[in-house]
Amino acid sequence: GAASDTLFADRSETAFSPRVAAIYQINENASVYGAYTRSFRAPTLNELYRGFRVGNIVTHPNENLRAEYANTVEGGVGLMFFERRLSPRGSVFATTVSNPVVSVTLNTTPNLITRRRQNLGETRTRGIELDAEFAIRRDLRFSASYLSADSRVTEFPANPALIGNFLPQIPRKQMTFQLNYRPPTRFSFGVQSRISDAQWEDDLNTLRLRPYFTMDATAAYRVHRRIELFAASENIFNSRYDIGLTPVRTVAAPAFVRVGMRIEVGGK
Repeated sequence: GAASDTLFADRSETAFSPRVAAIYQINENASVYGAYTRSFRAPTLNELYRGFRVGNIVTHPNENLRAEYANTVEGGVGLMFFERRLSPRGSVFATTVSNPVVSVTLNTTPNLITRRRQNLGETRTRGIELDAEFAIRRDLRFSASYLSADSRVTEFPANPALIGNFLPQIPRKQMTFQLNYRPPTRFSFGVQSRISDAQWEDDLNTLRLRPYFTMDATAAYRVHRRIELFAASENIFNSRYDIGLTPVRTVAAPAFVRVGMRIEVGGK
């Protein structure tokens, strides 16, 4: 039960994070844009100093981690159709991350997987994103989006075997749908769903999280100007999709329903 202190050396880093963007309006229904961004992320206290264990996986911290740096280039087009009721948009992007912090597998046995936080060298993500919104009526809107991203390790001098592997917990394809009904009456309703491709849990690409589909719904009724009753259902179809492998499989929560009341106070 005795406590002990560990003193770490002071460190500092500086970062330059510019963003440059431009948009050109071709006409009232079409525009194109382009952007360049450089950003950074400092390692968290957990990544630097806190080790933990989940299932059969032990992850060690690394007090020598440096900040991540990302360079992103993107470009796209936005359109309007049917008197601006339909607005599709599309973009392509490429992001290169230097020194990304990743949990790297050091050792694997039947009973224990040991990992340590490390700066990985370099990763690259290339992809395309499409989304659209359609006003079916003034009170009824439908929107959808699609994301395709290829995220891989491109450099890692400490372990070249990882080059070409997919980054953990990044699916290659994702789709979402939303339907919102908000009439001028007191009732409103909404549905949203998500479809995700398979993804890897680990840097070695050996623990695979399966693809999944899930749907949520909400409904509300305004009893008074300041009082609203609502009901929400999450994971309507009780999809027990994967959220982790340690290597014991962990699945998402089952279908869940909640009801409540919102009361606005204050103001005029």
